[in-house]
Amino acid sequence: MHRSIPTALLFILLTGCSQTETEQVPVPISFNAGYSLLVDVTTRAPIYDIDQMEPIQILRSDGTANYSGHTAPDLTGTVAADGTVTPSVPQYYDQGGDQANFLAFYPAARSIQGGIANFKITGQEDVTAAQNVYGGSYSSPATVTLAFRHLLAQIRILVSAQNNSAASSWGPITYIKIQAATSMDMNLNAWPVLNPASDPENEYLPTSIGDNASQTITTTYASAGSLMILSTDYPVQLKVKTANKTEQTVTTSLWYLNYANVYTIRLYFKNNSIEVQ
Repeated sequence: MHRSIPTALLFILLTGCSQTETEQVPVPISFNAGYSLLVDVTTRAPIYDIDQMEPIQILRSDGTANYSGHTAPDLTGTVAADGTVTPSVPQYYDQGGDQANFLAFYPAARSIQGGIANFKITGQEDVTAAQNVYGGSYSSPATVTLAFRHLLAQIRILVSAQNNSAASSWGPITYIKIQAATSMDMNLNAWPVLNPASDPENEYLPTSIGDNASQTITTTYASAGSLMILSTDYPVQLKVKTANKTEQTVTTSLWYLNYANVYTIRLYFKNNSIEVQ
């Protein structure tokens, strides 16, 4: 006996087949990271290998890039030595066709509000950022390449004494400090640049030897630490304290520092003075 399929059942079967045939498959987004070629490898500051930046902070904005509504990163990423980034949360393209946009920075910002990321520094961290990058779309996927740039300058301090008598007169170095803005802002909707915050929270930051060191001065130049700061619109001043003398102020001719560069200050200790060489 011939049996016919009820019309309602046939409609359900056909509809199910149609949905299966047109179902969109999520397309994952791939990431990698590197240093911008604009940064000279011989002059960049403390982070020398891309995988030292962990975790990087990543923001996403689909369609027309605008990060003004963000108050936190959308995800973080770990970076391998070859630059491959593993996102903390897998990313997929919007199936409606909007392009994916991303920007990233390191380290974590103290706050993100109104399109501004605020960073608080101690002088011992590098701040780097990758500008907004178009990451493709569902129909045209692309690897998101984050090109990081150094946003601070590094100052290195070398010290030496004129003779043994001068070295003995001063005694070991307790600290060397530089005044700098410690609160700085980065506009997330512009080329990544750091600027002092409205309240820059200026402080005297010690070099990497700390603020309670006991570093002997010899007649041969040796490192007395380094630190990372933003450019200043006034000459860099040092506060120098040794075991045998009160704090001294040393003014240099160094100012308008360029980001991603290293500057060396040589302090030459005489019996009763400190010269900048």
